[in-house]
This record gives sequence, C-alpha cells and structure tokens, in this order.
Amino acid sequence: MTRSTYGVILALVLASAPMAVQAQSARTERIDAAATAQNAGEYSRAREILQLLLRDSPDDPDLLRRLAMVEAADGDLDGAMERIETAVRLAPGDLDIALAQAYILFWRGEPSRSRDIVAEIVAQEPAYPELAVLQNALSRVARQDSPRLRTLSVGSGLSDITLRDGTSRTWNSQDVVAAFDVSRNDTVTFSVNREDRGLVDSRLGARVDHRISNGYWYVAATTVIDPDFQENWSLAGGGEMVATGGLTGLMDMRVAEYDTGTIVAVQPGFRLDLGGDVSVLGRAINLFGGGKDYRLGSSLRLDYRREHSTSLFAVAASYPDVEADDVQQLRSLAAGVAVPLDNAVSLTAATTYEDRDNSYRRWSGTLALTYRFGPR
Repeated sequence: MTRSTYGVILALVLASAPMAVQAQSARTERIDAAATAQNAGEYSRAREILQLLLRDSPDDPDLLRRLAMVEAADGDLDGAMERIETAVRLAPGDLDIALAQAYILFWRGEPSRSRDIVAEIVAQEPAYPELAVLQNALSRVARQDSPRLRTLSVGSGLSDITLRDGTSRTWNSQDVVAAFDVSRNDTVTFSVNREDRGLVDSRLGARVDHRISNGYWYVAATTVIDPDFQENWSLAGGGEMVATGGLTGLMDMRVAEYDTGTIVAVQPGFRLDLGGDVSVLGRAINLFGGGKDYRLGSSLRLDYRREHSTSLFAVAASYPDVEADDVQQLRSLAAGVAVPLDNAVSLTAATTYEDRDNSYRRWSGTLALTYRFGPR
C-alpha cells in the first residue's frame, strides 16, 4: 500500500470520527428526552422516541429495557414482561436489565420470582442502585402475605315474634365472626351463630374470599349439628366484578340440605354507584326445590357509606324463605347504622320487620361490635 493510500484512509477515519461522536450525542439526547417524557407521565411520547431508536438498533438490550419500563409504567405489564425477557436473553449478565425484570415481576404480582432475581443481584452487587427500594417493597409484601387477624366481630339480636295463632314469643341470637388475611388477596372467615327459639340451633360457618383486579370470588360452607329449624349443611359460591364505570355485577349460588329436602338458590344482581357515597344494590332471588319447582323473589338495598364516618343502609325484600319445616314467602324491611367509635372499633345497629306467610311476624333488633386490626 502506497504512502498516499495510507493518507487517504487516515483522512477518512479522522473525518468520520466527529460524525460518530455527533451520532452518539444525538442518541443520548433522544434517550434523555424519553426519560424526561416518562417522568412527566407522557408515556406515549417516551414510547415513540424509544421505538424510533429501536428501528436502527432492534437488538439493543438497554433500549429494550427502557421501553419495557415505559410500558410497565403505562400499565401494559404483559407487554413489558415480553420486552424485558427479550433484553435478558440478549444480555443475561446485565444488572440494570435484571433489576428492571425484578421490578416488572413485582408489579405483576409475582413477588417470589422477583425475590429470586433480587437475590442474584445482591450476590454480585449488594448496594446496587435502586435495589434497596425494591427490597423494602418485597419485605412489606412478605409481611402482608403472612396470616393475620383482620377483624373480630361479636353481635347479639333480640326478636319479638307473633305466631300465626296470635301467640307471642321472644327469640334471641348471638354471633361471633373472625376474619383472617392469609395473603394479600385471600381472606378466610369463620363464624359461629347460636339462635334460641325455645329450641336452639348452632351454626358453624367458613368462607374463603379471593380478591382479583376488578372484584372478588368466594366459596363458603355451613353446618348445623342436629338442627331443629336450620339447614343440615350448605355450600355456596359467587362473587362480584366491576362491569363498567360505577356498575358492578353480582352472582351468588347456594345449595342447602334440610330435613325436608334440598334447596338451590341462584341470586344474580347488580350494584350501582349513584355518587355522593350512595349506592343501590338489587338482587333477583331464584329458589328451586322445597316442594315447588321454582319460586322467585327480589331485594333492594340502599347504602350511604363513607370511610371512617357513619354509614346508613335500608333494605326492602320479598323472597321465598327456607326453614326446616317448609318454604314460605317472606316480606321484610330493615334499616341500620354503622358508627365508628375510633379508628379500630365500630358499632352497628339494625332493626328489621319480617312477615312470613302462614308462619310468624317478627320485629327484631341487633347490635354488633367490630374490631379491625391494623396492618403489620
């Protein structure tokens, strides 16, 4: 190669160096602009900038990491997960990418997998930037996931009864209910109810609630040992899910075994938020069994509920009521109030009127005291 050829090559290299520096500077400026847009909540703008950069460098793991974090911040956790997994495959030893993956897993509700990745980062860099924030969040979740007593409630009721032959009776009942959070999304509730009508029935109950992103579902069971007027046993399930805006769909199903046969109840319903802390709840009560193929009832409930303040409710219903002897149509009106006595204790008082066809009329009052245990 001649001296003149070397001179040409050197000239080209020297000429291209400023262009490379300029290109790198422009890339850095665009990445900084994406970060500024993300911090301002302008996720569409941040995504647009990073996607343009990825057109030129589709396998750049750092750009993929940045875009995954933008998508996660914008609520697209599934898309963010796919993006960060691609970045991990391209750069398996990059701790920035590993930390981003751990954060996205945590936001997706997968703390166990997130915790495993954090442990790998700690083994290499115990004081890695922004790692402590995620570690503290994971510790809080671990405390929330351990079982704890959520609420404990004790209640008592007294009823003045007029039987269909005009005879008067006084019935009474007592309840104890304890709810345990066994994880962030799961609550188990145990209940004991004793009702004295001259003859005494005691019911044991258990229920499991699982919270989901837009509602919850539950399963429940009861048993009564040697019942005189209650069921032998029952199984139930159902839940609720937000449909749109202030409208929530409800569904409850229950099968119960009485001495006289098996009863199946299906109760679809809705709850509508009316604004101003007021909501209305309606149900259709469909009953199968009990000597007739099908019976229909309904209920309507109005609530005024404000957190840490006095709440009110009123209920009107007409439905087929099941007791051990028979099924009769029951019409009822009820009203009540719940008053917070302090941050942990609330008192609920309610009164009810019931008219059960060919059976009895009842005026009743109930009081319940509830203690809510604080978070760990």
